[in-house]
Amino acid sequence: MKNTLYLCAMLMFICVYGEDITFINSNDTRYTKDNVSCSGDVIIVYYGRIISADKILYDRKEEIIHADGNVIIKDEKQNTYFLDSLYVKKNFSSGEGKNVKIIMTDKSRLAAMKCSIKDEKYKLEQAIYTPCYECTSGELTWQMKAFEVVFDPKEYVEYRDAQFEVLNAPIVYMPYFAHVSSKVKRKSGFLVPKLSTSSRNGFSILPQYLWAISDSQELILKPIITSKAGLVGWTYYGLRFPNGEFNVDASITDTQSIKDKKNDCTDAIKKIQGYGYRGHIFSKMRYEINDVWRCGFDINLASDKYYLKRFSFLGNADRALESSINLEGFEGRNYSAVRTIMFQNTNLDGINLDCIPRVLPMMERNYSTYLLSGTLNWDTYFINLDFSDQRSSQKLVSNVFWSKEVLFPGGHLIDLNGTLSFVGLKVSEKTRSEYDSLFCVIPQLNFMWKWPLLLSFESMDTIFTPILGIIMAGNKKYADVFEGQFCEITDMNFFHGNRSISSYNVDSGNRVYYGLKLAGYRNGENLYRFTVGRSTELISIIDKLEASGLKHKSSNVVAALDVFLSSRCTLVANASYSTQSKHWTRIETGINFLDNEFCFNVMVFRGRQCFYNPFSIVAVNFSEAQKTQKYKGIAMNIGFHVTKAVKLKGGLVMGNDQEAPVTINVPSDNRLRLIRHNIGIEYNDECTTVDFAVERRNYKGGDLKPETVFQFVVHLKNLGI
Repeated sequence: MKNTLYLCAMLMFICVYGEDITFINSNDTRYTKDNVSCSGDVIIVYYGRIISADKILYDRKEEIIHADGNVIIKDEKQNTYFLDSLYVKKNFSSGEGKNVKIIMTDKSRLAAMKCSIKDEKYKLEQAIYTPCYECTSGELTWQMKAFEVVFDPKEYVEYRDAQFEVLNAPIVYMPYFAHVSSKVKRKSGFLVPKLSTSSRNGFSILPQYLWAISDSQELILKPIITSKAGLVGWTYYGLRFPNGEFNVDASITDTQSIKDKKNDCTDAIKKIQGYGYRGHIFSKMRYEINDVWRCGFDINLASDKYYLKRFSFLGNADRALESSINLEGFEGRNYSAVRTIMFQNTNLDGINLDCIPRVLPMMERNYSTYLLSGTLNWDTYFINLDFSDQRSSQKLVSNVFWSKEVLFPGGHLIDLNGTLSFVGLKVSEKTRSEYDSLFCVIPQLNFMWKWPLLLSFESMDTIFTPILGIIMAGNKKYADVFEGQFCEITDMNFFHGNRSISSYNVDSGNRVYYGLKLAGYRNGENLYRFTVGRSTELISIIDKLEASGLKHKSSNVVAALDVFLSSRCTLVANASYSTQSKHWTRIETGINFLDNEFCFNVMVFRGRQCFYNPFSIVAVNFSEAQKTQKYKGIAMNIGFHVTKAVKLKGGLVMGNDQEAPVTINVPSDNRLRLIRHNIGIEYNDECTTVDFAVERRNYKGGDLKPETVFQFVVHLKNLGI
């Protein structure tokens, strides 16, 4: 009977007072004409907020709620508010709360002696904010105190008489401080500036101003102001429109800062000075035409290759500057594309390579389906190359590929696949070269046998898989005119039919390949993986480079190994060994260790690599040594947690000059040198990240010289209001 009366009272309250306020629980409820008074463990839902208190009085006529004693509010975002008393009106459009404490969903905390609400704006008196939560038992990492805080959710947050404290010690006093509300999606204003210093550019500051032109447009002005290299004007513009986007990032500066006072400038610097100005432009556009097709372009240009590194527009990375216009189509597993590509030649130290072409146009079509219980792929490429020396060529490659895997009794697996390649090449040039127009059809059949065997031992299980395959292909006299010498055998392709560098080319020939795979397990966990293999040509071979591993009738022996020493430590290695010349053409090994307190990774590498220049027409003038380059080096990174929050870190990269040779008489530099090394310390807890690092970059060439860079970054968790 009691439960029935309770349910009737609850339903009556819901019906009388509508959906804005809902009765949940109360020990004592009293009704009058315009008021409802509840006491004792009161819980109500008011405009989506759950409110509990010792006493709650609701004025139906004025839509006012009075709550007293242990007031707790949980809003729709799961923020929790604790108050001594609360007075609110009409969906919190106005009201007042005393002794307010807030725990937000990200565990940030805010406290104030009093909170007043008027016209949906909040005024906090004697407010304290901190994102620290786990620091409660000790000193807070940082906190913000203010005599008064005015919070407009739609616009801004203002602080008056604010004080910033670190470890309870006052650091900065600000009579007035303001920032955009976290609820505002877009607002014009200054962004956090970036500071840095280096021995080459001096002290640098990067102030940033964001102009929110509209909901879909923005402009960021971010000039780089340096003490030694002058001013760099830098800006970014972004636009989003229906079904697409466009952005452009550009900079410009003069060359006054790099003039050599001793008048002994290198040729590269003289060329840079001849420009008068230096700069870059990166731009991208994408537009979705419909559910299948999209188009766009990429523009990447720079005055010279040294400019991008000097001002770290690309960080420490080298990037080839490629501009293109493209049209792409995605339909299920099928892909179509038409694109035009231009490569920028910024090689100021060597000769001007006229063999870098424009790709006008390139068309690609990839089709995939199922046929005869197997997979059928039909890939077609058409490439039109235009060279600056009045030479042009058109190349068509169409590969029809079918594959199927069959399981036989006893666990034998046969992978059967066949390829029919149509290759056409037309060369037009002012002076005749070694390359002629041609058309040929290259059939290829590939049979691969595998027999996975499970070998069980007391300590582990091993899956032993021998592999034997044969490839039969016609037209062996054909050599790809652009990549004939630059096919390369690696641990990724010695069991595959195509060893060419690019999918646009065809690796033909009759050969057998053989090897094995081993995989060890203990209690379902990986212990190691090992793969080894090689191939043998069945007929006379085309001349290839020693570094390719395919120069002799029997290829190099290639192997790869992964050893899982523990769940935190892994050893990796791969190598290529020539049984004819009795030397290693490549050996790379490393170890990775990751633990909560200590982590490091080391990679050591040495070998020879083919110098890939597929467009060169004077290849006969280069010797074997100038078609390959030696590489060697070591890369290492290490980190150690002194405490849970403090981490020491360091790293280095040592290697030889891997610039490809561009002239006949100038070989590449093979000396091992320290390319980059750094050391730093990082502090990271729930509310603050402080990162200090010193890095030495041994740049060379043009106006680049070895420099030391100091980096100091402080990141504070955003104010959560």
